[in-house]
Formats: sequence, C-alpha cells, structure tokens
Amino acid sequence: MNTHERLLLPAYWARPSPSSARGLLAELQREVIAGHLLFGVPVRAVAISTGNDDVLFQHVNDPVRFTVVHLTFRGGPEIDAHHPTVGFDGSYAEFLAEQKRIDDWLAGQD
Repeated sequence: MNTHERLLLPAYWARPSPSSARGLLAELQREVIAGHLLFGVPVRAVAISTGNDDVLFQHVNDPVRFTVVHLTFRGGPEIDAHHPTVGFDGSYAEFLAEQKRIDDWLAGQD
C-alpha cells in the first residue's frame, strides 16, 4: 500500500479509483499551461472533493507536498496560467487544517 492510500481523508473527500485517478491526472495535464504551479510537475491524484471539482494532488518528487486544484473539465488547455485554480498548496497537515477551517465556517453558516 502506498503512503497516499493510507491518508485519512476529511469529510467530503473520497479516494478515486485507479482509473479515475488516471483520468483526473490526464485532465490536469490537458488544462495546465506554462506558468501554472503544476505545469510539468509530476503529481498523482489522491482525493477528489465530493462537493465540487476539486482534486487533491500529491507531488511525486516531494511527497510531503499536496496541491488542491479546481479542474474545469474543459478538455483542453486553459487560456491563462491562473486556471485551473489552485485552492491550496502545502503539507497534508496544512491541508487538513484548512479543511477544518472550511468545515467550521460552514457549520457557522447554519
């Protein structure tokens, strides 16, 4: 079992199937252009948000680094390097803390 397969996922996130993970990576590679944070960076899709099109990617060459990207599913390159949007970039502990802040904020909206 790989390290990313043992990650405890926060609420509203799910582990993609191997074929889905390959498809998410392929879509990322279609969308990013030069200048994007993940352009040419080897990553793997390790989780997908069940509430939107956010995907958590783990950096292959720096496995303690994770990036959340909001894929557009346009099927081709984006117009500018700000898309697909990066919602988070950092360690897994920082990702979990960010998700907790979001959950706490959402809970306060009721």
